[in-house]
Amino acid sequence: MIEREATKPNTANPEPKANYEYSVSVRFHNSGRSYTFGTNMTDLKPGDKVVVETAQGVELGVCQSGCTKVTRCPGCRIPQKPVLRKADAMDITDYEENIEAAREAFTVCEAEIKDLGLSMHLLSSEYMLDRSKILFVYQAEQRVDFRELLKRLGSRLHCRIELRQIGERDKAKMVGGIGLCGMECCCARFKTKSDVISINMAKNQLLALNTEKLSGMCGKLMCCLKFEDANYKELTAGLPKIGAHVEYQGEMFRVTSMNVMTNDARLENSERYESITLDELRENTVVRKGIAVGRKSRDRSTKPTHVAPGVRDVREQRASFSATDSEKSRSISAESKDTSHQKNAELKNLRNEKKPHPQKEASPASSRNHSAPNSGNTNRRRNENRRRNEPVTNNPNVTVRSFKSSRKKAEEAAKGNS
Repeated sequence: MIEREATKPNTANPEPKANYEYSVSVRFHNSGRSYTFGTNMTDLKPGDKVVVETAQGVELGVCQSGCTKVTRCPGCRIPQKPVLRKADAMDITDYEENIEAAREAFTVCEAEIKDLGLSMHLLSSEYMLDRSKILFVYQAEQRVDFRELLKRLGSRLHCRIELRQIGERDKAKMVGGIGLCGMECCCARFKTKSDVISINMAKNQLLALNTEKLSGMCGKLMCCLKFEDANYKELTAGLPKIGAHVEYQGEMFRVTSMNVMTNDARLENSERYESITLDELRENTVVRKGIAVGRKSRDRSTKPTHVAPGVRDVREQRASFSATDSEKSRSISAESKDTSHQKNAELKNLRNEKKPHPQKEASPASSRNHSAPNSGNTNRRRNENRRRNEPVTNNPNVTVRSFKSSRKKAEEAAKGNS
């Protein structure tokens, strides 16, 4: 049973068989790449004009190479579209006439688009060799309802009409232009397909993330970012990122710049800077996370001594020795403020507490109508007891109030009497 299954032919994925003995590369005038077609003719040479059958219809192209046997090219074993014949004088005449007719059709289509008020930009028009179909290429930001346009064009051109929408990259490839480097756009000159370009490629090449400088004529990221991406990935492998904090020769530094072309890196801290090679940066430095490198400060005497040189401890903050406006209004001078971080925090919390508003003295009429006869004496006794239980502070300009419960106060009083 096992041997039968092993010898059974694979019918699910049969090996494709070529339907032609030779293969030839053909290029069209409006395309930047070549396509392969099958043929049984052996006398085709580069530069010969041939009539081929494509997915669009019958077209005229130019051979880019001679005939190649399918057995010598494994990629050509799949079924291919055929080369119908060599182009004769009649085919060349029809081709030239189609170019002039396509220009007239382009003008007709533009007029109809303007009459209908459609938001689409027409780019090109092309007739098939037998004039059975015309192809219009346009660019639009959104989908366009061109059903009425198809009706009008069909009644005037009397052939099959196809409208194809393309993107910004394809538009730039068709139109062409000069890039920032001063040369023709790569997509129009030699590129046959559009690659996927991401902003990470610019980061790998240590470029400034400026979209205006990194964008091409199409408004997208430039295709040339893809060319050197693999080389920069190899050269920057194992290096810390720009802005990372590293330890070098017992001191902490921050990586401020790297240049792959000159093999140079710059490290800085609050005291000095170092210029080293990328190999030294890769081998002799250790990345330290969670440590901030201090910047240059005017006051060098306040530098902490319990950390490494060039490192600022972000957990400790310098105390403020100047009195604020609210403290000046309460006659608190800068000398009376405590310099320790803990006592400053306590004073800050006490200042943020909501102070009780002073009670207004009631008028005789209001005291007779709304207050008890001995309410003033009761409030006076309560304030005296509160002052008696208040904790004592060394700062005469600061008053600390205690909000202990009566039970706690009674326990403390009992302990004091005993």
